[in-house]
Amino acid sequence: MNGAPFGLVMVDGRRPRVAVVGGSGASALVAARLIEVFGCTPEETATAGAALALLRCGRTFDLILCDLAIPDMDAIVAVQLMRLLDRRHAMPIIALVGETEVSDGRVRAAGFAASVRKPYSPRELLAAMKGALGRSAILHHAS
Repeated sequence: MNGAPFGLVMVDGRRPRVAVVGGSGASALVAARLIEVFGCTPEETATAGAALALLRCGRTFDLILCDLAIPDMDAIVAVQLMRLLDRRHAMPIIALVGETEVSDGRVRAAGFAASVRKPYSPRELLAAMKGALGRSAILHHAS
């Protein structure tokens, strides 16, 4: 399975493509490295505007991790715009939420598939990603 003995694999056998949107440099770096450990292919964008530009150009992702601390626009507005550009109408988006940021209810109401509170454990992030991808991905365990 693409050389990944552990991690998420799409049911068609490919590595999930995951966009990491925003956050501080360290937070985005940690998320991107964990995504690689989980067998996925990360694509980092520092701003919501950059992520939206990729989607406008037809780029598709299996999942988006969106830090609510993006610098260029309100994350709730960004997610609504991402949803409008989602050609497949199935792309799950997970919110990475700081301790003092919005409530889980507001995150769900905004259309996020899930939220993970920072600081999070790798296990929490992996569980949220697997849950958001649902039946379109499987989790392989190391042998």
